Amino acid sequence: MPTIGFVILFIILASFAWGAISAAPWVPTLKAQRDLLIDHLDLNTPSDSPFAGGEFAGKIYDLGCGSGSILFAFADRYPHAKCIGYDVALLPLALGLFRKLRSPKQYKNVSLRFGNFFTKHFSDANLVVVFLMQKAYEKFNAKLSSELKPGTFVAVEAWPLPDRDTHTVIKGENLVPWYVYRMED
Repeated sequence: MPTIGFVILFIILASFAWGAISAAPWVPTLKAQRDLLIDHLDLNTPSDSPFAGGEFAGKIYDLGCGSGSILFAFADRYPHAKCIGYDVALLPLALGLFRKLRSPKQYKNVSLRFGNFFTKHFSDANLVVVFLMQKAYEKFNAKLSSELKPGTFVAVEAWPLPDRDTHTVIKGENLVPWYVYRMED
């Protein structure tokens, strides 16, 4: 009879495998990589963003958020924004939830959720951040086209989306690029 520890370990490993097969394995985003995106993607542009007291107060989604490190960084920069992440890997998600619990007032605008983002809706997004393996791009592209409103930004780490024109490419020394798209009006 398997022990409870073995069952828990199996569930955790199965969640990692499910994530890797469906979209991408958990690869923590380096601080320099997060900073590169946040420093070069200014969401405080009045014509592009919802505001609260002159500061961005829209919704940021991280699809496949892992431990939520990108969301926490955006929450620090934009404390009025709603930062929402989805992941199917239990261990990184638990690490992110622990971080949120350690600083509940600081990260009250961060929500980390278990779930496959392909089955979730994020049509209210102002920014979508994602790291995917290229095998998931066709399905992801279709979801973007069917759900996102015009003007929504999409930031893709590492590889460009096929059949989409980039709004900008953000590059840093010894870092993978961020490909930023803006949904067409």
